[in-house]
Amino acid sequence: MTDASLITPWYRQLWPWLLMIMPATAMFGGIFTWWLAATSNNSLVVDDYYRQGRAINQQLARDDVASRLGLGATLSRKPTGGGVAVELRSRDTSFGYPEMLRLRLVHTTEAALDGELNLAHAGDGRYAAAAGALPGSGHWIVHLEDPQGHWRLVARAAQFDTALALRADPVAAGGSR
Repeated sequence: MTDASLITPWYRQLWPWLLMIMPATAMFGGIFTWWLAATSNNSLVVDDYYRQGRAINQQLARDDVASRLGLGATLSRKPTGGGVAVELRSRDTSFGYPEMLRLRLVHTTEAALDGELNLAHAGDGRYAAAAGALPGSGHWIVHLEDPQGHWRLVARAAQFDTALALRADPVAAGGSR
């Protein structure tokens, strides 16, 4: 036999296939990543970055107003019949409790899960909403604000089984500033 008859074709040898595995894996991984990016909705991306950036200063000013007023609140589930209860406190004796408060629950990753409740004043700094319920679990940013948007209280929550303290300073409440 001659040496030419002993040589097997390349596709019957192991080493070319081993060398092709890594580039083929990278190619399929890239195609899958592109497909995933093209077909999934990213609710974290905002269209108007500039406008949202300017709004940050307004949010910080609202936190400062709440801090000057000495505001704090406790959010809990109503013990009977479901719903939401909030107790608002102020160190400022001249503070007038608004007739209504707005409670916004913002999910940290899925905008479709965000919710908003209007809380009616029940007297002596207590507010309640009969309709609506607090979510079971997840990562949430809770905003409590007056209807005119002069001040806000913020907290982060993973679950709503226990009472949640809302503060004027988002850094102390686990937010970002």
